[in-house]
Amino acid sequence: MRFHPAIIVVAALLGGCASSGPLGSETLAAGARPGTARVVIYRSNMPIALAIQPDYVIDGKVIAGSQPNGFVVCDLPPGRHEVAVANSAISEDMFGTGSERVILQLRAGSTTYLYAEPQWALVSIPKVTLKAVGESQGRADTASLHRINGACGAA
Repeated sequence: MRFHPAIIVVAALLGGCASSGPLGSETLAAGARPGTARVVIYRSNMPIALAIQPDYVIDGKVIAGSQPNGFVVCDLPPGRHEVAVANSAISEDMFGTGSERVILQLRAGSTTYLYAEPQWALVSIPKVTLKAVGESQGRADTASLHRINGACGAA
């Protein structure tokens, strides 16, 4: 039996999608744990960028990969935190509106949503940037996405 190369490539790319785990509508109904602030980083599906999955990093610690159709939840102590995307050193963005690194000043009981958006590149590897969105948009956007298990002690 002979496999067509395109089928193998598509199967490999789809294998990286967040297709299991609880949905955002189930997971994010409860707020942050008492005395903490919540950060939700999410990415929707952009078929052409499925292979681009750099890590999310909070305060220098890798917490999860940026899987399409997925989100990661971190309950953190209030205060200043740096959230970043570990893009390839040769990444470039052509039309980017976000940033690879954001500084957050978190308050206890608050929830901050960051949208991870793939940025197209002309001659190099695309990258993923972060953009803060309002809570109502973040809740709506993550309702049908799947939770990614992260290494940040998520709720």
